Amino acid sequence: MLRPHAEGAATVGAEGATVGEVFAELTARYPGLAGQLTDAGGGLHKFVNVYRNDDDIRYLEQLDTKVESGDVISILPAVAGG
Repeated sequence: MLRPHAEGAATVGAEGATVGEVFAELTARYPGLAGQLTDAGGGLHKFVNVYRNDDDIRYLEQLDTKVESGDVISILPAVAGG
């Protein structure tokens, strides 16, 4: 669901000291991601799950979660269906 906003890429690289900084770089490069990752108030969108390595950032420091070189941030939009 996010690939069309990232020019079809399944994986992209970005830098930042926190998840929020990584998101800022991604949304600067791919503006269509802006409303997909964060809400109007700048917080983590409630319909997206984000993991730093294997840890859900909602249980860490959310967008302030620290990122180190080599960390993998996985962004998984929640999908509902019936």
